[in-house]
Amino acid sequence: MSYKKSGFTLVELIGVVILLGLIALIAIPPIMNSVRKTKGEISDASKEILYSATASYLSAHENEYPKTNGNVYCITLSDLVKEEYLATEVYDSVTGEPISLDNKVEVIVGNGSYSYNLNNNCNSSSRSLIATLLNQYKTSNTTGLLRDNTNPNIYYYKGTNAQVNNNHLWYGGFAWRVISIDTNDNTLTLISQQPLTVLQPANKVWTNKTQYESSYINNWLNEYFYNMLAVNIKNNIVNSTFNVGIASNVDEITTNQKVGLLDYDQYIKAGSTNSYLDIKDNFWLGNRNSASEIKNVTYNGTTYNNDVSLADGIRPVIKIKDITITTGSGTMLAPYSIEQKSTNTSDVQVGEYITVPVIGDYCGSDNKCTFRVVSKDSDSIKVVLNGLLPTVSQYGNNSTITKQHTIYTSLDSFFISVNDSYKYSNNKAFNIGAYLSTSNVGQNYEDIKDETINYNVGLPTIGELFSGNDIDLSTTGSKTFVDINTIENSSISDYYWLMNRYSDDLVRRVNNLGHGDGAGPANSHGIRPVIYLKNNLTFTGGNGTAQNPYTLD
Repeated sequence: MSYKKSGFTLVELIGVVILLGLIALIAIPPIMNSVRKTKGEISDASKEILYSATASYLSAHENEYPKTNGNVYCITLSDLVKEEYLATEVYDSVTGEPISLDNKVEVIVGNGSYSYNLNNNCNSSSRSLIATLLNQYKTSNTTGLLRDNTNPNIYYYKGTNAQVNNNHLWYGGFAWRVISIDTNDNTLTLISQQPLTVLQPANKVWTNKTQYESSYINNWLNEYFYNMLAVNIKNNIVNSTFNVGIASNVDEITTNQKVGLLDYDQYIKAGSTNSYLDIKDNFWLGNRNSASEIKNVTYNGTTYNNDVSLADGIRPVIKIKDITITTGSGTMLAPYSIEQKSTNTSDVQVGEYITVPVIGDYCGSDNKCTFRVVSKDSDSIKVVLNGLLPTVSQYGNNSTITKQHTIYTSLDSFFISVNDSYKYSNNKAFNIGAYLSTSNVGQNYEDIKDETINYNVGLPTIGELFSGNDIDLSTTGSKTFVDINTIENSSISDYYWLMNRYSDDLVRRVNNLGHGDGAGPANSHGIRPVIYLKNNLTFTGGNGTAQNPYTLD
């Protein structure tokens, strides 16, 4: 039996090679063109790999990137490489081309979840305040933003103003400092940067919850101050537990409020004397030292024990839900803020600043003075000079407050001119009631409403916003809660007059240590005029901050 060999002849092999060559000539150019076209780009397959790495990165940093709707985060590929979510050199899985580590993954938060987009134009200028602040945290930090040892969801600030200079916030017409962050419920605890008023805290030291909640200081915080805030700010404040027990055991008494006071432990935790919470000015804490004394922080930063009959500064503390900020770097001169501007005196927020034209060069050669909004009523806004007049003045020859006093006579025609009178609401009521001081007995700030006078220009009153040392009287640069460049005649006096009696023969005043006391009317002190501006006056510029106040022409 014979076998016949089978296979390709040489001719057939040559034909196959030629056919494959023809196919290659047809197919290769489009393939090469596709590769060339994708060079420098990133394929969809590689994008999915990058998004997956980003998701893992976010999962490991969930406290730093909370799922708060409306926020945008920009994460570069170098961020992912640093923590080994990507290799040191990243190549496209299709083209083999290297991928630049400068590329950004835009993370958009919506409905509590993340979505991803490779976008080198990613802009997180509108960003979560919490996420922005948490970028300051490093495990190696010993000052600045630290993580609580007992609760990993809590971050807090500790250190001097040099070490903690990026937690300033301009919010709702007020300057704040961020004290702490809770990533469990995405909230921030804030304290006012300045003392906002000066008053006696209670008629006696509180030793239980009911006594604290009925104290003058709690009423001022949760009725007077809270109700002055804009509606959108009030709606964003959450109820918070405040520790108002004895200083040695601050949570001995707790209260659930919208607004409260800093407690002794918080002050110590932040660094105490010379910390960013030490403003070299007197202000009350929320704790008693004994049955007869309340804790306060003094002008030298130490904590002290004061009688409740004394009047010191108040710095409100609030807790807010996370907000989206649009501007600022967190410094005092460029605080984090929400882009929000008023157009006229009707929609201005309490606390905002306005430049007002006046007669004479009382505030410099431009004939304009900067005022701060104290309150609003149905037809006007009440504003106080953000500083002092350039000369001091005696109050008068007795402590009974009348229009005939030297101080009021000099103010009578200070602001009002025939041409500009349309701007001012004249003959408005000012509270001039006595705010007396009796040993071991405090007096309610509302008692000053017992007497009033109607006048064109007045002075700050006890318990009113910005009636404390919020401008830093006779500043020496040791205090850090104001920009002295925004204060009119900042060093003219260590004291300024208020509009209430201290006793039968003394008039109330505020000093450069943030303390409210009394002096004989023959003394010469600084003057902070208070006026009323009419509603619907249009602003011609500014954004309402101390550095860029709204302007009236």
